[in-house]
Amino acid sequence: MKVSVIGLGKLGMPVAETMASKHEVNGFDTNTDIKSTKVNIQSNIQDTVAQSEIIFIAVPTPHDKAYGGELPSSNLPVRDFDYTALTEVLRKIKDCVTDKQLIVNISTVLPGTLRPIIEDLKLTQQFIYNPYLIAMGTVASDFLDPDLLIIGNGNGEEDDNVKRLIEFYQTLVRIEPQHHRPFISVGTFEDAECTKIFHNTYISAKIGIANMIQDVTHRLGNSDPDRISTALQHADRVVGKRYMMPGMGDGGPCHPRDNIALSWLANKLKLPYDIFKDIIRMREQQTINIAEMVSQVGLPVCILGKSFKPETDLTDGSTALLLGYYLEQLGFDVCYEEPRDLRQYCFVLCHDKNYSDYDFNNDSVVIDVYRKFKTDRKDLTVLYYGKTKVINNQPVLAKQ
Repeated sequence: MKVSVIGLGKLGMPVAETMASKHEVNGFDTNTDIKSTKVNIQSNIQDTVAQSEIIFIAVPTPHDKAYGGELPSSNLPVRDFDYTALTEVLRKIKDCVTDKQLIVNISTVLPGTLRPIIEDLKLTQQFIYNPYLIAMGTVASDFLDPDLLIIGNGNGEEDDNVKRLIEFYQTLVRIEPQHHRPFISVGTFEDAECTKIFHNTYISAKIGIANMIQDVTHRLGNSDPDRISTALQHADRVVGKRYMMPGMGDGGPCHPRDNIALSWLANKLKLPYDIFKDIIRMREQQTINIAEMVSQVGLPVCILGKSFKPETDLTDGSTALLLGYYLEQLGFDVCYEEPRDLRQYCFVLCHDKNYSDYDFNNDSVVIDVYRKFKTDRKDLTVLYYGKTKVINNQPVLAKQ
């Protein structure tokens, strides 16, 4: 099948190259420096969509950088995403497609966004909203093995266009109908918009609750946040294991900004409560709690794990950067990944990974937010956030 992908960024390019393993794929992006050996890069939208049976749109729907999550954002006015690129692409597509070509948007939008745009452009009959539940750094593997396939159209019915899209995915994605994997959810535009955005905010809330456990145990004493979270992980019918590990707050290019946008939507719809703003505040306060512990050490700080997830260099929404900001506001000298000199440092381990091979400066303090680092070095002091013992009615930090 011949398909096209418009928008070849962090989402669009890995998706396009994965599709190219089985299909002929044309691609277009406003960044003319983009190269690919798998995707036929075109110089304009018209040539990109020509003869394509399905046109996928993966353009950014961004927030201002200030809302990314690397800095505090709970004090900023809430706002919707910016749909300028999406609407511009749709207008250009409208002028060069036939009614037999299927247009599929995979870019994230807030509930209530697409219908007025699509109806105004008279594209309702051939338009589908199909957002992906994937993580940066694992886009291709998440695309090929999804838990859930979200499909939204104008009437919420499994019409011929929906069937065409599912048949396309059957050539690429592992689909096991007998095991209901992935679960295929077909609904209206609004159903799909809500499913996608609430999936993201649920993850944010779950991580926040997991981190609340370590905030409580840190002040309570004589309790182990990892033992508690492990027990809860085995309550599969209610909790489950994913995202239930106390540590750093959530990050990435989606989750912090999605909660800002949902807070804006809550205000627009006049909801009498706003859990989304509370999730943002919780993430920031939990990071402040870690910063306050680090500040008590009184040494210059080296943060290990600058990216928002291990084994990537992606810093979008990084809670480690947010931690660094708070420490700098407290007057501390902060560096990332490598200390600037051979002085004593307070090293903060912000990734759930093995740091046993790291060459820590002599006589330094190591704070492990995930409570896993152990060492035989007698000159290092290793402290665990969230783990304290009660001595003389006061919680005292537990050491390795």
